[in-house]
Amino acid sequence: MALSVATRRFLRRSADRVLFPVGSLRGGRTSDRLVALTYDDGPDPVGTPAVLEALASLGLKATFFQLAYRAERYPELVRAVLDEGHEIALHGVDHTRLTTVPRGEVRSLLEDGRTRLSRVAGRDVRMFRPPYGSQSPATYAATRRAGLMPVVWGPSVRDWVDGAAADVAARGLEGLHPGSIMLMHDGFEVPPGDTTPEPTFDRGEVTRELVAELRARDYRPVSVGHLLTHAKPWRSAWFRD
Repeated sequence: MALSVATRRFLRRSADRVLFPVGSLRGGRTSDRLVALTYDDGPDPVGTPAVLEALASLGLKATFFQLAYRAERYPELVRAVLDEGHEIALHGVDHTRLTTVPRGEVRSLLEDGRTRLSRVAGRDVRMFRPPYGSQSPATYAATRRAGLMPVVWGPSVRDWVDGAAADVAARGLEGLHPGSIMLMHDGFEVPPGDTTPEPTFDRGEVTRELVAELRARDYRPVSVGHLLTHAKPWRSAWFRD
């Protein structure tokens, strides 16, 4: 017999209370209609400026989870993100799925990524989002030992799939609730040998379309840091290949 949505939600929340010490940040517990905007896979010479322009025009701040090798390639974009008042966090040295890395190498890889991104940014980074959301108990433990806080997500615009900007943005409304962390991308990173074509939509336009829909629902988009100053952290045991 299939469990109802309400029953599944109750069981998940009960488990989260027990597993809070080993949970990854998935959102905030709040009645305020806040939603954190996050962008992965940058900095990118096309996507990042487009997203920054959109956020500036909307008067919003967001959190960018960046790849260290890209940050070193485009340091001017890292500075642009910071100059606009946004947050920077680590998404990895590159986009390697950490659950495929030998267990004994994960911590050193994360520490290397944190050091390299912090050097480019000129400030320490403390948040980390695992590439593909791929995380095991072992990689979670390595992340914490590396001094990083794992941050995952709730709703997603699934912008690795092409479509009209308005249709892509509409995907982010699925599962939206106060305190959500929204997953988007300002870059497009695929595994070596993957020939998936890059989506053709304008990433800045996706942001504009999404924010228009959020505001129509009385949601206020913010950064992860801002969310955490106005909500209790919601940590959930997040383990997936």
